Amino acid sequence: MKTIVLKLLAWLFSIIAFSAIIIALGGGAAFISRPVGALYVVLWAMWGLVTALGRQRGVASSYDRSQRIFTALGGPIMLGIIVMAPWEYANFSGPIPRDGPVAWIGLALFAIGDILQAVAMRALHGLYTSRLGVQPGHRLITSGPYGVVRHPGYSGAILCLSGMALAMSSLIAIVLSILFVPILIWRIHHEEEMLLTEFGDGYRSYMRRTKRLIPLIY
Repeated sequence: MKTIVLKLLAWLFSIIAFSAIIIALGGGAAFISRPVGALYVVLWAMWGLVTALGRQRGVASSYDRSQRIFTALGGPIMLGIIVMAPWEYANFSGPIPRDGPVAWIGLALFAIGDILQAVAMRALHGLYTSRLGVQPGHRLITSGPYGVVRHPGYSGAILCLSGMALAMSSLIAIVLSILFVPILIWRIHHEEEMLLTEFGDGYRSYMRRTKRLIPLIY
């Protein structure tokens, strides 16, 4: 119990610290006085809370050793989107208009991504981990959002990152979001190889009836 409380306190501190950084880069009080800026900070805080409550670190495994490239590239890209988007929002006026329809579409995508990740994490009951590996008591989950696509949590992450970029009308963040997708697909490829090894025909059958990230498409 003490470990869980300490973990939540650490995450809460991180959320507050990053929120302060986002506000500062976005122009301070002027940023949160604008509806787009205020909602962006709220959605960011929600995303941080969802991650804190729903994602576990997981146990070390041989499968996770292949993920150093994902950590080395994916982490900085995500951080770049988080900090560069509000900075560009505050310091440039174009070419995408600020606070227009594109921004509100971005906020909607960000909110949907938040919700989708929360639902995916809840469906896995503690099996949603940052480390790639099979956890103690691991079982194949194919219901809820996992009955629609195989990786709804990753779908949510893509929606969150692209939503951030559009909400801030940030070309830098849009480019970084696009770069993040093939890196994430690379991780998914390794994850599915692991699940095929561990669950065999059960996972192979599941793959045949579901798409990876987008229902009916991919």
